[in-house]
Amino acid sequence: MSRSKALIARADSTRLPLFLISADWLGRYNPPKFKTAPNADFALEQACMPTKTTRERYSPREIRIRRWFERQIEGLGEKALKYGLDPLGQVLAGPLRLTPDLRPQRAIVVLSGGIRSTGHLNATSRARLHHAARLHQANPEALFVVCGGPRRPGRPVSAAAMAEMAQDLGVPAHQIVEEGFSSRTAENAEEAALLLHDRGIQSATLVTSALHMRRARLCFAAQQIQIYPAPVDRIEGEPPARASLISQTLHEWLGLAYYRARTWL
Repeated sequence: MSRSKALIARADSTRLPLFLISADWLGRYNPPKFKTAPNADFALEQACMPTKTTRERYSPREIRIRRWFERQIEGLGEKALKYGLDPLGQVLAGPLRLTPDLRPQRAIVVLSGGIRSTGHLNATSRARLHHAARLHQANPEALFVVCGGPRRPGRPVSAAAMAEMAQDLGVPAHQIVEEGFSSRTAENAEEAALLLHDRGIQSATLVTSALHMRRARLCFAAQQIQIYPAPVDRIEGEPPARASLISQTLHEWLGLAYYRARTWL
């Protein structure tokens, strides 16, 4: 009997989809042996299904590709600044902006904008925290969630530094919750949603950069969290290439396209 016919015969006998009993899948998922039971076939099928991790991380290859794209986008931003074309970014930026809605919510979620290898938060993270701390002063009972893990392996965790700075800005330590696992916006939303759902919270004020807000809100909506935008529009202190409106808008439009392709939105 040929190999393909043998696989088909095995699929028929086990009632499992053919791809589950192919050699590649058998190498990764070794089906356990169950005692005969009314639901034995269902139990076997469930045991053989791949398990989705809630903390998927960047692969080294994905990190290299991401950094390449970031360098290209920053290079375009530098050229736009050099030739006075950066204001044209307003055309691309318009659809990304959301109207602020500062009605008090039970939680304020702050997304990291980055942390340096020295462990110091960058200008974007600091600006977001300052804005979030002001919102917390007006809504002192709100849970204060800081989101940000290591951007790449071996890098510092943003959440710990964010929590320390939040306390310096007057947010009580007992109201701060750290989420230090996420390495991208989709994971920010996934991990923060777990923390919020555990506390019975279904909506939150979200603090992030203005042009990043649309993608972030879509990610949180995918996790059944209703977002009230509190965007940070102006950030001082970032390198010109990163602060360029052209580079920011291109980064976000490419991010939206990539996230839709990965079905994270």
